[in-house]
Amino acid sequence: MQSVSGWRGRNHDWARMTDLSGSLRRVLGVVLLGSACAMSGCGVPKVQTTDDELRTPRIPSPQSVTGLQAWRLPLDGLNRSFLLYVPPTAATQGGDRPLVLMIHGGGGTARGTPRFTDYRWQEIADEFGFYVAYPNAFDRFWDFGEGRTSGRLDPRVDDLAYFRRLLDTVSDALPIDRNRVFATGISRGGQASFFLACRLPGRIRAIAPIAMSLAAFLEDDCRRESTPVGLAVINGTEDPMVPYDGGYITFGNDRRDRVLSTDGTIALWTERNGCGAAADSVRIIDTADDGMRVVRSDWTSCTGAPVALFRIEGGGHTFPSGRRSLLEIIAGPVNQDINAADEAWAFFSRFE
Repeated sequence: MQSVSGWRGRNHDWARMTDLSGSLRRVLGVVLLGSACAMSGCGVPKVQTTDDELRTPRIPSPQSVTGLQAWRLPLDGLNRSFLLYVPPTAATQGGDRPLVLMIHGGGGTARGTPRFTDYRWQEIADEFGFYVAYPNAFDRFWDFGEGRTSGRLDPRVDDLAYFRRLLDTVSDALPIDRNRVFATGISRGGQASFFLACRLPGRIRAIAPIAMSLAAFLEDDCRRESTPVGLAVINGTEDPMVPYDGGYITFGNDRRDRVLSTDGTIALWTERNGCGAAADSVRIIDTADDGMRVVRSDWTSCTGAPVALFRIEGGGHTFPSGRRSLLEIIAGPVNQDINAADEAWAFFSRFE
């Protein structure tokens, strides 16, 4: 297992793939990992997890081992892995428990994600007794099988098979409520949650992508798939990388995958889930003195599953109330009116 600092392989030529502007070049040395992530959005700081820990076999049971565990997941000749958080309350809650996938963005790792989210997912899991999995991309970038960014990866990997294997492995080993499996993530991790909702129908009950709209290459699959999947989108109107109004994901002068607008994403999903065109409720959240506010719209009168939009007015390419991984000049401001993990779990907890 290679270390975080020894980043090589298919993304070794990433810098040559990206034509940075002069100002971004000057800060590249300060945010090397973050800049790499910015091709799709959210590199995260390193936390201490050793390679030996990543060789740990699957944990025996939630009753005997709790805390953050490193699991191996051999697949297609590669030593894939993921982290799993087992809260001490899982055993005391009784019965099958929900599973949340918190998926890192491009350039990030499973190791850094708990710290990047300020460990909030683990705190919520302790309170409500559910499991949190932190998937780990091969060489830091998810391969969706199509799209401009995936097409540049070398070697290519089957990440749909990876996620399927991860879900099977955890569900076979632990008392997982297979009807309450949820996915969230930021940037390319948010794109991964859309990917799972539309490519693994019936396996994911709801998703909460952050700083990401639906990729154009997934539009047809998501429109054709009729299985209702709940959706909560958390997007900033001033995101400098993933345009709120749709277009190409960019970093500097480099163009990545095209995404639908946030409103277009919501329109597709409300139609898919049998919701009305207009939101059932709209409210303003403006609790922090951060120059931003959140407009929350909810579609609850749906024949399939609910839909929610958190429109962060003035928000950037960031995790609300999380830790910053990129300078504000690159990613924009971090909203403090909401916590993305809290809002995602509040949405997921609607599903029984």
